Amino acid sequence: MTQSKRIYVLDTNVLMHDPTALFKFEEHDVFLPMMVLEELDNNKKGQTESARNARQVSRFLNELVVAHGNRSIEGGVSLLRPNELQLRDTGRLGRLLFQTKPTDISKGFGTVLPDNQILGSILALRVENPATPVVLVSKDINLRIKASIVG
Repeated sequence: MTQSKRIYVLDTNVLMHDPTALFKFEEHDVFLPMMVLEELDNNKKGQTESARNARQVSRFLNELVVAHGNRSIEGGVSLLRPNELQLRDTGRLGRLLFQTKPTDISKGFGTVLPDNQILGSILALRVENPATPVVLVSKDINLRIKASIVG
């Protein structure tokens, strides 16, 4: 357990590998860029394990949003663990945050690629939350390298 609250940004490949990753950051917040939602949507078709996992993530996200009710999700939704999941329960829950504002990444990265859109949303998140460490969680080596380059 870390000493200070953090915001973990999950890349699509992490969720497609383990749909329960949403719930594994204890009291910390989890942020999903809009591009991650788009990529999940684009990868949910088919019978592969990755496609099944993408569909499961979508179901988890839907459950969380529905449980939040009619309130605005701009401030995030509680990361309530589904009852059927057998995860270690620390008694502390973070929030699930969504990218709710567009970012103009063309100024900093040139080509508008999914990875660059994710990086742009991370940089915007850091500006909005200067006192909170923002951590990218990705299985994509090149995205992690790009993230290291931009800080």
